[in-house]
Amino acid sequence: MDQDTRSAGRPTDAELSHRILSAAAEMLGAHGYQSLSMEQVARAAECGKAAIYRRYPDKGALVAAVLRSQIDVGDMPDHGDVKADLLAHVLQNQRNQVISPEQRHGLQAMFEPDVFPLLWESFFQHRRQQGVDIIDRAIARGQLPRDVHHDVLLDTLAGLTLYRQSVKRIHIDPRHYVDIIDALVTHPPRRLPDADEKASHAL
Repeated sequence: MDQDTRSAGRPTDAELSHRILSAAAEMLGAHGYQSLSMEQVARAAECGKAAIYRRYPDKGALVAAVLRSQIDVGDMPDHGDVKADLLAHVLQNQRNQVISPEQRHGLQAMFEPDVFPLLWESFFQHRRQQGVDIIDRAIARGQLPRDVHHDVLLDTLAGLTLYRQSVKRIHIDPRHYVDIIDALVTHPPRRLPDADEKASHAL
């Protein structure tokens, strides 16, 4: 019988779930994905392993839930102007990637093969769809050409935040975002009919 079911002062499901995620987040940050084990998380959360497996089928799902709890899809911006909307979109990316030193292992865990597909389904595809909707709305308004390359535009902004802020640990001044967005909207990347592009969302 699980320790959490034996206890007379048994916590609620929400309380226990919070304990599990908190313990997993702390251990992930301290030791990284490869060193994380369900047994260690169960001991730190003071519950049985079965309580964890009822919520998360494996370590990848647990770590994906930890990371998902630390980021926010954000509201869909609509300022009537594509530049303002892209700025709001990219600033949400920036907020999501503000990490403390103890969270750096979590950033690395994001790209683990057992973690990334789950984060793609629960988070990244929704963030990308917001960006696509912003661009499509701008096309309808005549603010961007119909052959604008959605992915290149969005990946340029997302890649800047990931590399400069999360990898190099340099804060990006919003004024630099404004300048880059202005350049991308003024001279947007176009789709190339002869380009051989194959997308993969799993590592």
